[in-house]
Amino acid sequence: MQGEKPMKKYLAFLLVLITCLSGASFAETVTKDIIYTENNPLPEIYENVSPSVVVLALTTTVWDSKTGHVDTYDEGGGSAVYIDDRGYFLTNYHVVEDADELEIRLADGTAYEATVVGFDEATDVAVVKIEEEFDAEPVKIGSSSALRVGELVCAIGTPVDEKAMYNTLSTGVVSGLNRSDADPESSRAVDLIQMDMAVNPGNSGGALLNAKGELVGIPFMKYMGYYYKDDQGEEFVVYESLSFAIPMDVAWPIAQSIIEKGVYNRPRFGVSVVDIDGPEEMLKNYPPKGMQIVEVEKGGSGERAGLRANDVITHVNGQRVYTFRDYTKIVDKIPAGKPFEITIARYDDMFGEKLKKPVQMTLTVVLEMID
Repeated sequence: MQGEKPMKKYLAFLLVLITCLSGASFAETVTKDIIYTENNPLPEIYENVSPSVVVLALTTTVWDSKTGHVDTYDEGGGSAVYIDDRGYFLTNYHVVEDADELEIRLADGTAYEATVVGFDEATDVAVVKIEEEFDAEPVKIGSSSALRVGELVCAIGTPVDEKAMYNTLSTGVVSGLNRSDADPESSRAVDLIQMDMAVNPGNSGGALLNAKGELVGIPFMKYMGYYYKDDQGEEFVVYESLSFAIPMDVAWPIAQSIIEKGVYNRPRFGVSVVDIDGPEEMLKNYPPKGMQIVEVEKGGSGERAGLRANDVITHVNGQRVYTFRDYTKIVDKIPAGKPFEITIARYDDMFGEKLKKPVQMTLTVVLEMID
């Protein structure tokens, strides 16, 4: 039918990130051990966990070239979760990326100056820190891999307005798992948790909790809708109850590395790549669609395996990959030190001259930490 292509196109791009436009606050209390009832664990979860979920407010400084004035603007913010008793909080990178100054705020008006310790932009994870003592218990960390579709989950965060709606509780169920294609604009494929609960601007960086009150995810994105254009005109279609969270099995190792080292580095096999378009199969004068190697790092596993610049990676462990996102879906699940195979199409010799006939070969590489 006419109009179907535009619908699919807009579906792919009109994802609305929850760019936490406001913050939350709460009275200072000490979190007790989790107590929950069989029928309704939510009141106890909220009572125990909410003191550890805070508003993260940010400001930016702007210089006006016409007037010469320097002005500071409140840019809203989001939520953050207390995860380490040394003053560390977990949040989303998109919440803090434009901040010149950060504050953690509580419901009673208490504010703490915060700094960004580190972040991983590809997974939208960031860690911030305060120096003062914080009167709450770190949230208990759960396993997102143990989640099942249909399981009860809840979110704590501050949507829209930190004064009117701080630490709002949203409830729902896990609607889906391993939604790695839900955020096509991300550079890496992350197996997101899909929920049917209300997640709004301000919830980003807050807590997604299981029925035991354990932190299993960080809400960060929702689908709002798309514009659909056909012969009859333009129409806005609204989505309901399509929200997503970064699983803790992804976020927690990143946060731990940032806390201990100030940075998160992924193991790799020592090549830089760029996505290229092309035919499905190798043709004599046309490299196939895949990832073309632009640089091979000295001393890395890729160099030892014999990879060269201009080689095109087409398969990982026998699975066809067309883009870097496809590649990350497979490789991010391979532990460091475990060998795996990549298949390449080679069109140049070692001197950079074109081969008379391109060759396909499979090489073994290993992920490792490279300084």
